[in-house]
Amino acid sequence: METVGDFEYSRKDLVGHGAFAVVFKGRHRKKTDWEVAIKSINKKNLSKSQILLGKEIKILKELQHENIVALYDVQETPNAVFLVMEYCNGGDLADYLQAKGTLREDTLRVFLQQIAAAMRILSSKGIIHRDLKPQNILLSYAGRKRSNVSGIRIKIADFGFARYLQNNMMAATLCGSPMYMAPEVIMSQNYDAKADLWSIGTVIYQHPKGDLQQLGHLLLGLLQRNQKDRMDFDAFFSHPFLVPIVTIKKSCPVPVPSTPTQQRTAPVAAPHASATTPLL
Repeated sequence: METVGDFEYSRKDLVGHGAFAVVFKGRHRKKTDWEVAIKSINKKNLSKSQILLGKEIKILKELQHENIVALYDVQETPNAVFLVMEYCNGGDLADYLQAKGTLREDTLRVFLQQIAAAMRILSSKGIIHRDLKPQNILLSYAGRKRSNVSGIRIKIADFGFARYLQNNMMAATLCGSPMYMAPEVIMSQNYDAKADLWSIGTVIYQHPKGDLQQLGHLLLGLLQRNQKDRMDFDAFFSHPFLVPIVTIKKSCPVPVPSTPTQQRTAPVAAPHASATTPLL
């Protein structure tokens, strides 16, 4: 086992790799049931990505939210930089979509509500992710049972391309994944945080099924080629499709105790549902 601060990992437990880093599954050295993901960046690769790494560390330290992957520790050795991060045991959304194909409307709603919760904190801090795609949306299961959608926690990850935007500021850097990039980004035009909303729209568009009335309205707002016509974050956060569905159970009437005389002369009829009573 190799040591990184209070954590450790084995190079056999490789869980992912990219152009600049490899990621291992690790654990806390004393609390061994505390699983983590340890991202190792070789310093030889840092010449081109040092600024991106610095921004990622800064942003992750600032963003502490249940729907954003947590950063626990940063360690540096002569040859590498290690980021000790939250481990997500459900893989990424790309894996989930490959296994499921399309998503039921209720599943999509649950996922979108959590993505929106993460985007709220990004928006409040003036941060644009710039690389939202299924591979950067991780899943974490609360327990061992993985059939219940309500037990899945969505985690936004990989803030290497993220940047801060001041009020009304527009960016012009070309970055992200072409399949999910907004038109204004691909065309090297100035863009703002609405570029992330286009990316969310493309992820949804690929995999919805069921009654698409509300969802279709949401997609129409997100996938406007002209960013000026695209819905803003306030409209996204308050969209009816994202509003949690509350099931209200019809309460049963409380029986009123009757006197012995009433019981003998007028039996109380059993309550029943009328033909016009909606079944909830």
